[in-house]
Amino acid sequence: MRNLLFLTILICSAVLFFNTEPVRANLDRGKIKKGIEAFDNSQWDESLQHFQDALLDDPDNPVAHYNVAEALYKKQKYEEALSSYEKALNSPDANIRQNVHYNLGNTYYQMNKYQEAIQSYIKALELNPDDEDAKHNLELVRAKLKEMAQKQPMQNQQQQQQQSGEQQQQQQNQEDQQQGDQQQMANAEEKDKSKDQQQQQQMQETDKKKELSKEEAERILQALRSDEKENQKLRRQKAPAGRVKVEKDW
Repeated sequence: MRNLLFLTILICSAVLFFNTEPVRANLDRGKIKKGIEAFDNSQWDESLQHFQDALLDDPDNPVAHYNVAEALYKKQKYEEALSSYEKALNSPDANIRQNVHYNLGNTYYQMNKYQEAIQSYIKALELNPDDEDAKHNLELVRAKLKEMAQKQPMQNQQQQQQQSGEQQQQQQNQEDQQQGDQQQMANAEEKDKSKDQQQQQQMQETDKKKELSKEEAERILQALRSDEKENQKLRRQKAPAGRVKVEKDW
């Protein structure tokens, strides 16, 4: 029953084949028909709206869930698509279930969940061993995992080297910081020492000025005393003579 719509994308130098055509069931139902027409015209939003409207009329219909999942996948809403695909697994039609497992594998692949993708492709092949697309995708994902496993040791080594380099850089930064702190402390101590010396020198100069002032005051006082003694001596030498009596000449 599957009518494949092949989409070829380049992933890891390989191509994946995607079955992303809505199940054409009950074409007489207007909403399903409109959804399929919009899907065929790559009108993903419009097709999703029609499929969701159809789902409201029949919430348990696996075909409606499948179609909703297909539109969500096209919109790259993979988590939501997974939920709708899983509900479509309730279909009694083995062909629909096989398509669901196949598209679950594609969805898991897009989400980089490679182990889950492998399991989904295997289930699709159990229901249809002749599904060449499922075989192709299964081998592709297995090759992808093998490639990743081979690259892992190199990536681990690169990561270790990067971590080692970061640790060395961090240690160097810490050492530089310590040296900078020590230099800053030394500069601060030197500055404080210089300031103390300057203050001490200023105090010494002030004390010296005070001493000079005392000496000058002493000299001035001594000079005043000397001047006073000299003045007293001069006064004694210049004392007035005794009064001379003048008699009348008559």
